[in-house]
Amino acid sequence: MSNSNQNKLTPGLVNIFIASLLVLLVVLYFYFIKFDSNITGFFRIGSILPLSPFLNPENTLIYGGEIGYDGQQFLSLALDPFLQNPETINSLDHPIYRYRRILYPLLSYILGLGNHHLIPYIMVGINAISIIVIVALTHFYFKYDNVSKFQSLFTLCIPGVWMVLSLGTADLFSSVFLIASFYCYRYEKYKLTALFISLGCLTRETLLIVWFALFLTSLIQRRFKQIQCLLYGLIPPILWTVYISFLDLPGKVRVKDNFGFPFMGIIQKFINILTGEISGSNLFEAYMFLILLLSFIAIFILYLKHRKLNLLMQISNGFYSLMFTFSSITILGYYLDYSRVFMDVYFLLLLSLNLTKITYKTVLFSASGLASLAFLILHS
Repeated sequence: MSNSNQNKLTPGLVNIFIASLLVLLVVLYFYFIKFDSNITGFFRIGSILPLSPFLNPENTLIYGGEIGYDGQQFLSLALDPFLQNPETINSLDHPIYRYRRILYPLLSYILGLGNHHLIPYIMVGINAISIIVIVALTHFYFKYDNVSKFQSLFTLCIPGVWMVLSLGTADLFSSVFLIASFYCYRYEKYKLTALFISLGCLTRETLLIVWFALFLTSLIQRRFKQIQCLLYGLIPPILWTVYISFLDLPGKVRVKDNFGFPFMGIIQKFINILTGEISGSNLFEAYMFLILLLSFIAIFILYLKHRKLNLLMQISNGFYSLMFTFSSITILGYYLDYSRVFMDVYFLLLLSLNLTKITYKTVLFSASGLASLAFLILHS
């Protein structure tokens, strides 16, 4: 009997196995079917911006007439993170803005040993492993709670997860640090909380929102030791920002284009949906936008049910809601953009404790799973 129990797989291992298997299948599906065995297909490289000097146009999957997505920028930086070739800067749309998000391309360069052929594979590998790590961290986050032990698999229903994987951006990697910092905060690992959110800010500077949420929650809960650690954690991102300022890189931080007057972007989005033609793409846009809106609302409802347990989630949700309110149509215009920018909202919902078995999370993540499936099958 004891040997049988020892050989029995734990829910955590089952979750990791399922996530690993699905991620592997999706990566292979993208690589062999969607991108015709060309690894550069994961970075949605457009023809408008100059190509990285370390990429051969003949061996690169280029989408004609497109400006490309952020993955193209991260790949250019990963191939030359120290900006040794002046043409690298020319391949970046906003160098000073892109260079702030250094950790993902720098780690890819280090793990790839500077090999330009290997680096794109490393970047895809980092994103794939990030999904599995998120599932594992979420499982351990709930390890002492009376909730389903398979709840962490909801991660695989989030559309932004697969979008980021297919576009080669840093959002999944930064979300690992977000969830790791929340896990450490919950279990009072003060130094690790500060370390992970610091690394998150070096990956994607918008995680400063989460730093502020952790700081404010610590203040409310009188965790003064955590506050001290968080302040120390700000030092690396600040030093990196100061260093960048001395490089005199061209470009400005893109705030004006992405944000504007409150609610104007949301109103414009609804107008575009309501006045758009009745088509599959417009219906999918409406569906994706509605799921995101309902996720914001669900986090707030769960907070009302369990205020103390979900305080950090709600404060973070408040900051993201504020960011959402001021977002312009530049961000909200296309589902690939707002699904990535606000992907962490789904993770906040996932980490929100729901001890009364209300089905908000199950319904929303099931609806998200349908959207993920549609994206994987139909997007090209």
